[in-house]
Amino acid sequence: MRTLVLFIISLLLFSCVTPRKTHYFQEPDGVIPSYSEAIFPSDYQIQFNDELYIRVLTLNPDSKRIFNPQLSTTSSSSSGNVTTSPIKGVTSYTVYDDGTIDFPYLGAVSVANKTTREIKVLLEEKLSEYVKDCSVDVRLVNNYVNVLTNTGASRVQLVKEHTNIFEVLAMSHGLSSYAKRSDVKIVRETAQGSTIYSFDLRSKDIIHSDFYYVKPNDVIYVPDFDGQFFRLNNFMTVLTTTTTTISFGFFVWKLIDLWIPKQ
Repeated sequence: MRTLVLFIISLLLFSCVTPRKTHYFQEPDGVIPSYSEAIFPSDYQIQFNDELYIRVLTLNPDSKRIFNPQLSTTSSSSSGNVTTSPIKGVTSYTVYDDGTIDFPYLGAVSVANKTTREIKVLLEEKLSEYVKDCSVDVRLVNNYVNVLTNTGASRVQLVKEHTNIFEVLAMSHGLSSYAKRSDVKIVRETAQGSTIYSFDLRSKDIIHSDFYYVKPNDVIYVPDFDGQFFRLNNFMTVLTTTTTTISFGFFVWKLIDLWIPKQ
């Protein structure tokens, strides 16, 4: 019996989640790392496979129809690579592998490694040959990050240019007590391909790191503790099952002891 009690106490202690494991903005030490101050992130630069919403604003109805095929009820062969995005049904231009989009009458327009502001200026300059006093609205359609945690998966739309990781986690309903904040991973798309970064979310120096501000298309993964099987709710289930089994075994043993005549 003493062994069983010690085993139960050990499991209870092991299942405890301490503030050290869950609190944010902790001072760096031998376990919690420090991060060197990074340069404030620049505006996101468009990459291949991104989707751009582009609308030409003009008072000329013919020009509006020609350069905004998404506003027309019939498709035109000059409409380029216009597709309907799954996000709110927005019509968008997909950036090809060579970094270009196929824009009506302009043909291939190079947009890779440019911000949406730079693309806006570029299109307005090119369209000035065809349309007077026009303005172009350019937005990134796939402006979101994906969050994978022990409580599920969610897609978070970025509502401003620079959004930090705490804002994203808050919009994805936060992390449970059993999320392993010391080993958060971000999968980030770059011009050279996908790169995986690991960092400790508990460090107060995280605000100085390259991981503090998220970027469109980031995938954030937060695993469970290695010993998450022994968290309290699982432990109580195991304890109840074990206690019931022991009680039943003791009951059967007593019955057998009563039935077998003593010599």
